[in-house]
Amino acid sequence: MPRSHWLDPLARRVLQATGQLPTPPRPAPLQPLAIEAEPPAWVMDVNRASRNEWLQLPGCSQDMADLLVRLQQGGVQFACADDLFRLLELPIDLSRLWTPHLVFHWHGDAPLQPQATPLDLNNASADQLELLCWPEQRLASLLRERRSSGFKDLADLQERLCLPASTVEDLIGRVSFGNRRSGPSLPLH
Repeated sequence: MPRSHWLDPLARRVLQATGQLPTPPRPAPLQPLAIEAEPPAWVMDVNRASRNEWLQLPGCSQDMADLLVRLQQGGVQFACADDLFRLLELPIDLSRLWTPHLVFHWHGDAPLQPQATPLDLNNASADQLELLCWPEQRLASLLRERRSSGFKDLADLQERLCLPASTVEDLIGRVSFGNRRSGPSLPLH
């Protein structure tokens, strides 16, 4: 029998289904091209990067670069990419583009070890709150304010305690605001 049949496609399928014509082999599914990952042309130390270096990253806005440089000037350092991406609320596709270019070197004192779970500021004991490494007066203000009502979020915490932006930025990913209880049900510390 010839390789292809002169019949129209419908007649050909009927003959193939009844076994009178061999079924043609199915074409192999298309495979994505294997592109070898090349090392990035440049990398930057996240904790020492300049504004211009940040702006080289795809999708990095001037506001993002300014924020990151401001944090750096305030002594804030990032221990890992997740902290950086969480702060900037970076979409996954941009996170993937940035990752090969980022290096995280810690400069100065040892970095804070990431906590398994964020510190719940509305329910933490006074001893647990000392992990924040805040001055006693600030911790006393936090305890006093949460006795009147629990904190809603970082913005509420910042407004009620008059915290500088750098302090609030340092809390991103490290604290939570679990069950907001008010007044008498909170333990007095």
